Amino acid sequence: YDSLDSAAVEYIQRTMMEYLRREFVDNTNASEESFIRNKTAQSLTILFTHVYPTIWPSFFKEMMAVAKTPSGAPSHEKAADFFLRLCISIDEEIARMDIPRSREEVIRNTNIKDAMRLGDIQLLASFWFELLQEFRSTNPSIAQLALKNIGSYIAWMDISLVVNDQVMNVLYELLADSNLRIPACECLADVISKGMLPMDKLNMLQMLNITNMLTRLDLSDPEFVEYVARLINALGTELCKIYAETSLPAEGKTTAWSMIEQVTPYLLQFLANEFDDTSSAVFPFVNDMLYIYKRQKKQQQSLSQGQHEFLVSLLNVVVVKLRYDDETEWDADEDEPEEEALFFEMRKVKKRKKKIKHIAMINEELYVRYIHSFVMDTLNKYKNGTELNWRDVELCLYVLYCYGEALSKASMIFVNPDDTLSPLGDLVAEMVSSNISAYPHPSTALQYFENISRYYQYFEQRPALLPQALAAFVDTRGLHHPVKQIRTRCWYLFQRFVKNLRPKMGNYVENVLSSLGDLLTIQSEPVVETNTMDGMPIPAASTFDSQLYLFETVGLLISLEGIDPMKQTEYLQIVLEPLVKGIQTSMSQSYSPEDELFLLQLHHYIMAIGSVAKGKVKFKIYKYIILTIYNIGFPTLVKSADSVQQPWAAVFVQATEIILSALRNFNQISVIRDAVRYTFARLITCLGSEVLPYLPNLIDGLLTECEVTELVDFLPFIGLVAHKYKPMIEPIIDELLLPLVRRVFDFLNTTPTGTDEAVLLLDLRKAYLNFILSLFNSNVESVFVSERNLEHLPTILQTFVHFAKDNSDPTTQKMSFGVFLKMVNSWTMPVDNVNNQQPVPGFDQFVYNELLPITFTVPMSAAFNLADGQSILVFGEMTTIQKTLFVKQGNNFIEYMNNVFFPSIQCPPETAERYCQAVRQYDSRAFKKYFQSFISEAKN
Repeated sequence: YDSLDSAAVEYIQRTMMEYLRREFVDNTNASEESFIRNKTAQSLTILFTHVYPTIWPSFFKEMMAVAKTPSGAPSHEKAADFFLRLCISIDEEIARMDIPRSREEVIRNTNIKDAMRLGDIQLLASFWFELLQEFRSTNPSIAQLALKNIGSYIAWMDISLVVNDQVMNVLYELLADSNLRIPACECLADVISKGMLPMDKLNMLQMLNITNMLTRLDLSDPEFVEYVARLINALGTELCKIYAETSLPAEGKTTAWSMIEQVTPYLLQFLANEFDDTSSAVFPFVNDMLYIYKRQKKQQQSLSQGQHEFLVSLLNVVVVKLRYDDETEWDADEDEPEEEALFFEMRKVKKRKKKIKHIAMINEELYVRYIHSFVMDTLNKYKNGTELNWRDVELCLYVLYCYGEALSKASMIFVNPDDTLSPLGDLVAEMVSSNISAYPHPSTALQYFENISRYYQYFEQRPALLPQALAAFVDTRGLHHPVKQIRTRCWYLFQRFVKNLRPKMGNYVENVLSSLGDLLTIQSEPVVETNTMDGMPIPAASTFDSQLYLFETVGLLISLEGIDPMKQTEYLQIVLEPLVKGIQTSMSQSYSPEDELFLLQLHHYIMAIGSVAKGKVKFKIYKYIILTIYNIGFPTLVKSADSVQQPWAAVFVQATEIILSALRNFNQISVIRDAVRYTFARLITCLGSEVLPYLPNLIDGLLTECEVTELVDFLPFIGLVAHKYKPMIEPIIDELLLPLVRRVFDFLNTTPTGTDEAVLLLDLRKAYLNFILSLFNSNVESVFVSERNLEHLPTILQTFVHFAKDNSDPTTQKMSFGVFLKMVNSWTMPVDNVNNQQPVPGFDQFVYNELLPITFTVPMSAAFNLADGQSILVFGEMTTIQKTLFVKQGNNFIEYMNNVFFPSIQCPPETAERYCQAVRQYDSRAFKKYFQSFISEAKN
């Protein structure tokens, strides 16, 4: 537009008007395609923003003239339709608040609206009303556009142009018109939501008397009911906003609350509506009401009788809305329980549980009394033989499940100080003793076990009902349920239940284990893929994934204190022997790479052993004497004579040897490597040092064919093992360090082919550096300078130098300098050397020739930003290295800096002297601050 002269602008105006008259007045045939009309309106809107009101002040008068006939009525339909669409487009351009705009656009739009308010907006409002009246019967679509314009412009035009007897009477009439009642309802909601001073708004709402009008509406159409609910929501939220206004006089507050009480019956009515869209439409109003009540409680104001009754009604409505609809059937299909999944999603998405929590916060006594009565009523009916709808039983159990979430921590008790049951304890006891788990519907069993798993603490204090709960768990109501979906969920819940109640499970181990026996048979299934939220394919959860919880439960039960070790051994043999034999059988069979189920079966056997070990508690770690036997190539751990081995450990040791044999045969298969890594991590926790002799063969088998992701996971595992079993692990780490480092280098020296691979290599950097740091933290850093590895130390050091210079990755950079700091502390020769520390050949030269210079060159780089938080952390590591070198080497460090380093970088002598004084006199924090100014000055 800026490139056009006045003649060009005038030509565009004239041409546009000619087109509008030709297309929408003179043309009696069908109009242009809709997309051309829309583009015309958009083009005219853009032109409007440049020429109104300065160049084309009569814009709206001319547009209205196009729509009107010479006689004034009837209007040209096509022109009226276009005019109304143009007005909507203009409002979106100059008044929409949700569109980001530049400061210049905001100023322009403000000037346009101010100009329109001087006269044109009155003409527009009058013409919209005329069109509404004219076309309400003959062409409702045009009348709808007129209502949309009134609703859109009301936000910034004079309220009196709409809120007057003439317009409001028509709007109320249209609420009975089946063609226009929805847009009329939306228009009323926009009027109610207009920003105004609190008292002015209150007076207007009193005059509108919406609640009186509602009694006359036909609410038989569900779609219309949803829009009426939105209208009530707008009215309620505005009244709550007015009531919460601190500047409102007492009389105004009284009036506002009186009007709120008139609206709340409609709030409850629409909240209870069977359609979720209608129910959720009033959620903001509910939230505002609860906010008022919470603020009232905070101010220690008691609830009135009416407020108390409203909370009870609200709680009842919210609870009932958690019930399955009568038309909804719980889908017991094992593969696609869609209805059940959708309903649980609705329970979460609609946030109804959150409203229950708010009510409990406002009045916990009311909440406890209501929920207790609600749940007990259903349980008593069941005990008395009353025939119940499964939806009511499921709702009863679900409400009990949610009950504890809303309680304060102090109220989450099962037994009172006087040893009587609390309301929650009473409900759990009644649920278990009522035998409602036997109710013949799948949803009931599932929710029952969710409940007892959540409220396991009850059985800690009242263990008398534990046998009844366990019996329900292990029979066809739970672990053996005929519906796969419930059965596999119960396997997980049972593991949680047993884990939390281990001290109480001793008397039931044998019976429970015998009940689990038939569920421990492993059968691989083809992998089924599903999609993530963003559409990425991932393997779907399999039956075996849930079955692992059963194996872990077995491990938990076998390892209970008080069970005779020989009995533990017997139980463990019964569980592990089929798994070990399964691995042996698999290895004896011929293998085809195309046989996916063969590999999965082997994978499952190994994983199951790991899960049993995961359930076992760690027994005490025995003392070992480390003897290095060089003729087999690896250090071997031999037990000392005074060690006493538990008999069941031999069962795990046998399994360990079989697993390593499987790894040797199938180490090229990633799923087998994954399973072995998972299982060994748990065997180490379970067996302690007894597993260490097998570690070299394990690492050798895993490293040969491993991928980047596996190495990223495996390096932390080795670091943890080193920390846990120091110093006895040192000979093993000494032997394995070089193969590990070489494998890391193999991957890091590759060029990534895409973003994902680049991220993986970055993760490998971090895992590698963390592994090195863990060796120093475990005090086994001597492996780097052992006879075997010393000659490779310079190569390893250069990798850290490379990472330390990389300003694009501050996290890795900081870790690299952190490794150097550990090395300086451990290996730099102190001046006094009172501890007779042996020098690491070549390390001091490396420090002065390579490490010290990069602590200056890295922060001097243009890419290093001293204002960045992560870079400051890197900077702190570098200054600490310099300070540590001075502390350890004193004047030797100062002399080197003065005589060698600073002259080599052409540093002025006075600056060098100030640096040396700072490193001598300042503590670490002050020196960091000084060095920051040193670098800043040098950069400038």
